[in-house]
Order: sequence, then C-alpha cells, then structure tokens
Amino acid sequence: MNFRKVYIFPVVFLLLFISSCKKVQKQWHFERKIMLPIESRPLALAKDGETIWFSDPDYFRLFRIDLNGRVLDSIIGIQRPMNIHSDKKSLYIPEFLTDTIWKYRNGRLNPLQIKKRPQAPAGVSVYGDTVAIADFYNHRIIIQTADTSVTIGKQGHQDGKLYYPIDVKLRGSKVYVADAYNHRVQVFGFGGKHLKTIGLNDQINVASGIELNSQEIAVTDQENDRVLIYGYDGQLFQVLEEGINYPTDVLLDMEYLYITNFKENSISVYQKR
Repeated sequence: MNFRKVYIFPVVFLLLFISSCKKVQKQWHFERKIMLPIESRPLALAKDGETIWFSDPDYFRLFRIDLNGRVLDSIIGIQRPMNIHSDKKSLYIPEFLTDTIWKYRNGRLNPLQIKKRPQAPAGVSVYGDTVAIADFYNHRIIIQTADTSVTIGKQGHQDGKLYYPIDVKLRGSKVYVADAYNHRVQVFGFGGKHLKTIGLNDQINVASGIELNSQEIAVTDQENDRVLIYGYDGQLFQVLEEGINYPTDVLLDMEYLYITNFKENSISVYQKR
C-alpha cells in the first residue's frame, strides 16, 4: 500500500484550509474631505479628544475643529506655528519665527523652558517628561528630559545626518525623524545612535510629516501628493494618493487617518477596512 498517496491529500487540504482562514490585511481607503470653513493653510494636525487642532502658519494661527470642520477654538498671533503635538492635556506649539515652544492649556499660553535654544523649531513631540524638538536650521533634534539636554544629528546626507528635519516623534526608546530634504525617515536611539533609514528607495520628495501607531508609520510625501504607509521594519505597506493635494502632515487615530491638504483648505479622511 502506498502510504504517501494516502496522506498527501489530507495534508494539502489542511494547508489550503488554514490559508483561506488567514485574516485579510486591512487597507486604508479614502472616505471624505473635511472642508475648512475659514480660508486657511492647514499644515499640521493634533488630536484632542473628539476634536482636531490644525496649525495655519501662513495666517499665524491655529484652530480646533470638530470632525465636520466647525471651529470650536482658536489661537491667534503665533508667528508661523508648525508641527504641533497634543498629549490630551496640553497642546504644544513650535513657533518657527521666534524659536519658541508654547504650551497651551485651559485657554492659556506659556513658553516651554528649553535648555538648548533651537533655530526655527519645526516640530515637537512630548512623551512623559521627555521633549523632542526638530531644530530646522541647525539640522538636528533636541532631546530634553528633566535632567539632561542632548542633540541628535548634524548637517549632512549620510545615515545619521540630517538636512532640515521638520517633524519628530517619540516612541518607546526611539526617535523618529522626518528628515525632510533628505527625503526619508530616520530612526535613532535616545543616545543618538542611528538605527534605521526608511523610504530611501521610494522616491519621496520632501518627507514633511510623520505619524506612528502600534503597527504603522505614516509619512507625507509632500511634493508627490501622497502618503506612504510603512511597517516598523521599513517595509512599504501602502501608498495613498486619492483625495490628497500637497500633504504636509498626517494623523493616525484608531481606524481613521487624517491628512492636511495644505494648498486646498481641507483635511482628507481615510478609514481602515
């Protein structure tokens, strides 16, 4: 009796069954646009509960809106607010033209005390007592804790060097940098060690904004009108292009993704399904 023939069919059937039961990977799909009621240039986003803040550097102001675009709050007189950050208690605002980081809470603005002065802060990220600042004209990232202040990077194009970094995010013990005019994302340890470069072979033209969730890294490819979705290993998962016009920032919020359309006075909404 040929036992090999007897057992090969059950094994093949089992493999096919397991394969068919694998969960299909969800993808991001364009849903709609939030049209902003006031003429503005939405640059960057931060989630605040069920509302969204966006910075408007051309008109020196910020707005908090609901998910239909209705204005709920505003901050005026900030000299070119850039890539903002919210920790659900406070809104942190880098003021590009005055080299200041503002903390907005309960309707009041207070300057954040920074030990190493940036030259044109373009992005800020806060995690506990750690603050990271994209120091645009100094081509570096400032990392400040309660006790220390260090810098990461210097001007250049090799791995570990930066060329006009415009956004920064903290996650765990790593620092993720939108290395804008090197057209890539770089990952560093808190001590400044270069760990990874992402997007180098994907023809990015100005990596202007970066956002993280538990599984993905989203990067705005500003001049190519698209957003790239990566895994933490650097693998490109998805390219988003529908409904996007000069994207400068991206916000990941559970099953939703929000993208600023800087030249269109709108925010595009994608949903994962």
